[in-house]
Amino acid sequence: MSGIWGLIDCRPGVSPRFSSGVTLDLVLERLEAGETPKQLIAALNLTPAGLIAALGHAALGDDQAEGVGLVQSPPSRPWLEPALSDSAWQSLLPAVPRSARLALVAGLFQIHDFWEASHEAAQQADGLGERAVSAYWHGIAHRREPDSGNASYWFRRVGQHSIFEPLAESVRRLLATLPDRSLGDHLLNGNQWNPFGFISLCRDGKPTPALAPLARRLQRREMIALLEATAFAIGFG
Repeated sequence: MSGIWGLIDCRPGVSPRFSSGVTLDLVLERLEAGETPKQLIAALNLTPAGLIAALGHAALGDDQAEGVGLVQSPPSRPWLEPALSDSAWQSLLPAVPRSARLALVAGLFQIHDFWEASHEAAQQADGLGERAVSAYWHGIAHRREPDSGNASYWFRRVGQHSIFEPLAESVRRLLATLPDRSLGDHLLNGNQWNPFGFISLCRDGKPTPALAPLARRLQRREMIALLEATAFAIGFG
């Protein structure tokens, strides 16, 4: 995968790492020990884009993983909260407008299950006029709340999004591995991802047991695509 996601090598049998040899485990260990993101990237010779990639991989895993739950749950790494905050990223990205930085923070908080913090950051970004990605993260937050009505409102605010076409292609490849491919009619509008079809599939966070693992894998791909778009909006990728 191109963009920031490809900064981490996560081949099977290899501990996820950067090309420099710095491992994802080391990044997480140092953050857990209390290093700030700014201290971390200086010590390990990383970039802000690399740290975004590392945090994304930590939350969403490799291609065999299902990613985060369809419904919010307590964060599995509560000690990460300071590293995901706006103040931490302000020190790393001082030239990035606060609205765009808050959209990034909303995404990072969401994929790491800091639901309230993600929702607040998305709301603030929207209030400051950010239009590229914050409404999408806001919609995901309400889908995972779960509040399908509010999620639908925010996805109507999203309108057509740049990730819909590449996401649809990724989803089409995944659905092609299933015996019943009719689900594609529900989740895709031609060559575009249908977020409302996915809200329906995940309604109240309770898809049928047979579809729950698939729904999580679909959400994982959506979150990766949106994290890439969020990074692109602030100049990475």
